[in-house]
Amino acid sequence: MPSINKLSVRSGSGLVTLPKDELEMCGLLDEDGDPDTEVQFLIKMERPGEWRISVLDDSCVDDSWYTGDTPETGVQVGAGGGSRG
Repeated sequence: MPSINKLSVRSGSGLVTLPKDELEMCGLLDEDGDPDTEVQFLIKMERPGEWRISVLDDSCVDDSWYTGDTPETGVQVGAGGGSRG
């Protein structure tokens, strides 16, 4: 499900947030649960009003959840019909 955010201003720049649970799934949080500030992102305007955000060094991204494995974070992902307890 897409995350709907409003544009904020910080230090004279536009600021958009990324969902913390998605950052956690990708392994982009540090041991304290804060965003890993060593990770660099490329933000490119594809066309007016549409941007693409990419991690510059994709080796720091845990994509095991995307391939169907459970990530080390323990965050449940995917649409399933199971029950939660």
